[in-house]
Amino acid sequence: MAGEIFISYRRADQAWARRLHELLRAEGIEAWYDAQVGAGEDWRTATAKALEDSRIFVLLFSQNAAQSSDIAKELAAAVLEKKLIVPVRLENIAPKGAFLYELASRNWINAYDDTDAKLVEVAKGLARLVKSGARDESLLPFARAPATKPRRLPLLAGLAGFAVLVFAALAAWHFWPQPRWTVESSRPFIATLALEGEPAFSPDGKMLAYTSSKGNQARQIYVRNIAGGDAVQITHDGYDDVSPSWSSDGTHIAYVAQKSGEPCRIMVAAVPAGLVREAGRCRGAGATSITWRPGTSSLYYIERFSTDPSGTKPDAVFRIDAESGERQPLTRLDGDAGALGAQLLCSPDGKWLFFLRDDSYESEGITLLDLASGKESSLGRVGWAASSAWTPSGAWSEDSRSILVSASSGIGSKLIAYPINGGKPYDVYTAATNIRHVAAGGGLLALETDPSRQNLARMSATPAAQPDIIDPASGMTWSPSFAPDGTLAFLSNRSGTNTIWLMKPGGAPAPFFDAGLAVVFLVDFSPDGTKLAAVFARPGGATVRIFDRSGASLGSFDDTMIGAGLPTWTPDSKGLVVLDLDSRRDVRVDIANPAHRIPVGPPNFGPVIIRNDGTYAARFDRPGLWQLDQGERLISEKYPVRFLPPVVFRGSDVLIPDFGAAGGPRILAQPLRGGPDRVLGYAPGAEGRDSGTESRMAVNPVTGDVIYVASVQGDTNIDLLTLAQR
Repeated sequence: MAGEIFISYRRADQAWARRLHELLRAEGIEAWYDAQVGAGEDWRTATAKALEDSRIFVLLFSQNAAQSSDIAKELAAAVLEKKLIVPVRLENIAPKGAFLYELASRNWINAYDDTDAKLVEVAKGLARLVKSGARDESLLPFARAPATKPRRLPLLAGLAGFAVLVFAALAAWHFWPQPRWTVESSRPFIATLALEGEPAFSPDGKMLAYTSSKGNQARQIYVRNIAGGDAVQITHDGYDDVSPSWSSDGTHIAYVAQKSGEPCRIMVAAVPAGLVREAGRCRGAGATSITWRPGTSSLYYIERFSTDPSGTKPDAVFRIDAESGERQPLTRLDGDAGALGAQLLCSPDGKWLFFLRDDSYESEGITLLDLASGKESSLGRVGWAASSAWTPSGAWSEDSRSILVSASSGIGSKLIAYPINGGKPYDVYTAATNIRHVAAGGGLLALETDPSRQNLARMSATPAAQPDIIDPASGMTWSPSFAPDGTLAFLSNRSGTNTIWLMKPGGAPAPFFDAGLAVVFLVDFSPDGTKLAAVFARPGGATVRIFDRSGASLGSFDDTMIGAGLPTWTPDSKGLVVLDLDSRRDVRVDIANPAHRIPVGPPNFGPVIIRNDGTYAARFDRPGLWQLDQGERLISEKYPVRFLPPVVFRGSDVLIPDFGAAGGPRILAQPLRGGPDRVLGYAPGAEGRDSGTESRMAVNPVTGDVIYVASVQGDTNIDLLTLAQR
């Protein structure tokens, strides 16, 4: 069947020619277009030979094609040789000149409204033609039928009556309540001592791919039969392997291989065991999500459109061919909100890409990308948890009509269905645990459930297997900060709400401010210990509230985004440093007059920390810590890039989180005056993944103890839920 179809097009429409070629291959049909001309091969000879061998001539017609004399010659030759001519209009224009002469009496396929969807129909029709060997044009989705004799009036009346019945049926269907997704039952599926996550169903719903790791070790990809049996490990490399996505035939899995300091790798592995190969590499991104478009060899992922080190360019969706490795940007994403690394999922019908965009501190935007037009649309926002460890996740329903999105508060979670036709969202499932990733397939939902618990621990001077917990409590505890007198402030949901707690030296924790279910990210003592700053989420951004030690409010200000490692206090306890998105630089905000803002560092440096002994900062684009008041002097190249917790100092040292060390998490001390760093201590249970779960450190100024956030229970599991529509 190779060579049965010849695709004629203009170079400007090559993306659509390639897409039709992919769709035909997915149907088991080989077609020819001039991208297949080999290096050094004469394109005229190759084109003439391919046209001669073909039986069906597909013309992708557009304004560009109408101006091509070469396409006109190809069409004339196809007519002369009595090929089956299939004109496909990519634009709503009429043929003129030579094209009018050759095409005026022919049927058309109109593909200018929803090009991708129509090309899917064209490919299926062409496949049926080739496989049957027939010349039956009724198999193709033509928009204009051949001319016929006028119909008689009785027939017209009958057709009119039939149209009325069809209209009534359509109206009834439109206004009839649409069935909703619901969960009928649930059961544990994978519950080992390892950390299992990121489930992905095979196309037939019989297998589940997922990631698994032990503690801080790199994740690997596994598959397991839904009906039971042992897991099969697919990857065995030294990379952190994430985001498994299945090919349509279920024989391969694409995934992302990550390693700190390297651009991520896009890999393809045979299932259940076989060749693992690299399809391509990210241009600069260290992390991303990947998805396989059904029926094609196309993989999609997100990274910066430009490798500009400032990181100011918008994200873009890239397409990479799993077989050839050919890569091209599909579309730039609107706006400046971050989507890099976001979960990216293609709908089962192959028409849409879904991802969640970081649009504020309180929520993520549910975004759809139309693969035919490249246009974005929003289904709304979904809130996320206070500790930032439970960001939302989503899954397509199997009919491609809804997206099921998880929303976790830190003290529970639920699944919400968002119909893509704009219907009102509705709850599908609620759980007492937190949900991190979701997948749908075979009438089931797979949930990565997270009953994690994290407490405050004291750094150990020697290697230790278990953290030295100073404040055992259920739930999550995060964001420790000390006052000069040794009073400790932190955030915790141990009481069932997100609350600021204070613990005086030798005393027990006591609630300071109950925020209810509001999202609170950070609390920080001022240098003089008289005030606390707390960052609360709000729609579209964040609110910084200032409290005195009695709990009274001293004021607040709103911002679009505070910035990683921010806010930081000025030494006089009268100002806070936050990120100004417009200028891409940190600014000092006067807490008595928040409108008064002064730049405190050059562009692309942040967070900026102002101390009595100097001004220090990390960078947005690469690891390291600099002193800015001495001509941008590099102090350490080991400080992680975009590490979310604040930079911490201990006397004349800055603490470097080395949580991914081979022997276990540890803390390095780097002298501010220069010289080599040293191992200060060990921090079992500290997390350093670039996923919003990085452990914050704090130094007790009275005792010198280093306190950090330790994960004491991190056994993520996978549950299966039975789905139904009612």
